[in-house]
Amino acid sequence: MSAHTDPYARTEPATHVTPDTEFDDERKSKIKAQLGKVLDPCSCMSEHPINIIDLGLIESIEVDGRDAEITLLLTSQRCTYFLDINDEICERVESLEEIDSCEVHQDTSGKIWTNDRMSDEERKARRKRFHERMEAAGVTPYAERSD
Repeated sequence: MSAHTDPYARTEPATHVTPDTEFDDERKSKIKAQLGKVLDPCSCMSEHPINIIDLGLIESIEVDGRDAEITLLLTSQRCTYFLDINDEICERVESLEEIDSCEVHQDTSGKIWTNDRMSDEERKARRKRFHERMEAAGVTPYAERSD
């Protein structure tokens, strides 16, 4: 691995909504902006809350007329906070002048959330915090890699 290779960089284009996702439909862009304000409830219990777009939970945003449909791929199919996330998403999306109703669905295709869905920035920040904590504790988390 060269010194300039980022081991945490996404190697293939994301198929889900990321901070870099751009839409031709202005309504979808506004919805994405609202979703960026929704924090993941579990991350709020840590010192580093993360929004659901940076976490990679938004599988898709669809708009049909004045109706929006958001599909989430949760970190766990058993997420106990789904109803809370659902309520906040609907409240924020339905606050938009262009949207009358919002439905939130959980992806049930069998896909599994992995941390490569996180934004590059959040993944790097998470990794940095991990290394700082390990160093402060005097722990080497794994054997040194050799090129």
